[in-house]
Amino acid sequence: MAGPKHISMGRADYNEAINRTEDEQMLLAIVKGRYGETSSLLAVSGVAANVRFNMNAGIEAGFGSKDMSGENLLIGGFAYEENPTITYAPVQGEKYLWQIFSPIPLDILILSMRNYINSALYLSMLTNRINDMRNPDFLVAPSAEPDPRFQRFVKLHMELSKIGVLDPVAVQGKDHPFNILITGYSPAHSEKVHEYLTLLGLHTPGDESKDILLPVDFAVKGRELDGIAISTRSTIDLIQILEAAVEIPQEHASEGIAIDYPKLGLAGKDIRIHASKDLPERAAVSVKYRGYWFSIDDTDMKTKLFYKIVRSLWSVSIAASADQRAAPVLTLPVSR
Repeated sequence: MAGPKHISMGRADYNEAINRTEDEQMLLAIVKGRYGETSSLLAVSGVAANVRFNMNAGIEAGFGSKDMSGENLLIGGFAYEENPTITYAPVQGEKYLWQIFSPIPLDILILSMRNYINSALYLSMLTNRINDMRNPDFLVAPSAEPDPRFQRFVKLHMELSKIGVLDPVAVQGKDHPFNILITGYSPAHSEKVHEYLTLLGLHTPGDESKDILLPVDFAVKGRELDGIAISTRSTIDLIQILEAAVEIPQEHASEGIAIDYPKLGLAGKDIRIHASKDLPERAAVSVKYRGYWFSIDDTDMKTKLFYKIVRSLWSVSIAASADQRAAPVLTLPVSR
């Protein structure tokens, strides 16, 4: 039973080490981006753990009279040896750039909107425009504030989703494969549905007993569209928002060695990556750079969730572009 036990323990250890270093690699890239510096990424493309078991046994017997001889002894030995080899592939090339600079696909947004607990976060984070309501990454004007219409729309969308009145659906064989279904809203929720449609610039149907099916398009709203037009952010947009959320130590700010971003918009206004001289005691992830520790506080759930989503999207881009046939790989045997 030693084999399965060691394999089970080893798999968990490798997985945890890869997950932790992936977090640290991405956080370091974000921090360096705030300082206007480049960074390289390595994708783990393979882990080979060669396991070898050695067992030996022998018998030691006594001779002579019964009083002089000892009991016969069975002597055995067991050895377990593991030789891991880690293979890395550099993340680079045109395919990677297309992945991180392209808008997030509509199907990913629709699927995320079905997560009723965090639907408001996904809408605020992934979309930069819904019909005529804008949700910019940054508020360039000093007195600018997030569009209250967009904030109200997001809140209504979350409330109507939680009570089962509103649901994103996929309809096969239609010109618009994604739709927002509004059903069973009259009379208890008629007022909220009316406000929801008004914010979209749409009219409420005269017969409230019928379901409402709103086509969803990846577009900017035009006159011919009687539905929802959505424009999404790219992964690089979200990375830049995280860069702007990095706290810059006063001495670095005085030296002018970090990028000065405008005020963050709705998506990033509540997220923060801290900087401190000492290693923080309760950090979800932390890296050291330029003499400071940069970290995400373990109790800061908004920043942790934002970072988790960006890492998931970023990892997809990395995995899709880390082609070992097109780039050299680095294979490191781990010494015993």
